[in-house]
Amino acid sequence: MARLALHALLAVCVLTSGCSLLGPDYTRDERAVDVLDNATDSLGASETYRFESQMTVTAATDSRTERVDVELTGAVDVGDRKMRENATMRGESRRAFVVNRTVYRECASPWDGWAVDESAEESQWVNRTPAARQLTLLQSGSVYWNGTQAVDDEPAVVVTGEPTVDALTEYQDDQSQPVFGGPSIEDPQLRAWIDADTGRLLRTELRFTVTRGDNTATATMTNTFGDYNEPVSIEVPAEARTNQYELGCPGE
Repeated sequence: MARLALHALLAVCVLTSGCSLLGPDYTRDERAVDVLDNATDSLGASETYRFESQMTVTAATDSRTERVDVELTGAVDVGDRKMRENATMRGESRRAFVVNRTVYRECASPWDGWAVDESAEESQWVNRTPAARQLTLLQSGSVYWNGTQAVDDEPAVVVTGEPTVDALTEYQDDQSQPVFGGPSIEDPQLRAWIDADTGRLLRTELRFTVTRGDNTATATMTNTFGDYNEPVSIEVPAEARTNQYELGCPGE
């Protein structure tokens, strides 16, 4: 059960996936595509932004249900190619930082060190940030225009998409090995709210189901983005540069 919930949680994090897989059977509403293109351009012109995420994974069998909740907060500085993130799960918080292609991840208790990795991705740096990767998911599968809706009293265009399963599962780690090995992902749906005036991405909701045998897990993720072009402070702690695990955190 815990392993299925973990697989689903990893799948949620594929908000990070950077694929573009279209096919002849997908519907690409022209108005929705125009809105997404505008949002991509607007994000490319933004130097900074902040983000928050609420993730929930619920795994169930006939005899047991397990729920995992994760809260994320962070900030991105595109100009300096820096990003910070704080993740809280089951009462424990862990920090992570990205500086150019170097990733610093705080290890879980009882260890007090940091895992340091070099990303193998060669894409434009901004394309690796949370908002960009949400928009990238909408470049796969079907996408539709769903009118307008207010977000914090501001008019926003609503775009809904059905990302391809490949777009969710083909995210790979630095060793080019699949993140998952076994569970199947079904019915992925992604909804995005985009500022009608500025084209900035304001909010997304990602939902899908993961199955393995008779076990099923549902995953949902709500992201909010804001404070575009406002000053941010992103500094890697000194201990992350001195107290390091070169082969990853113990126990992972």
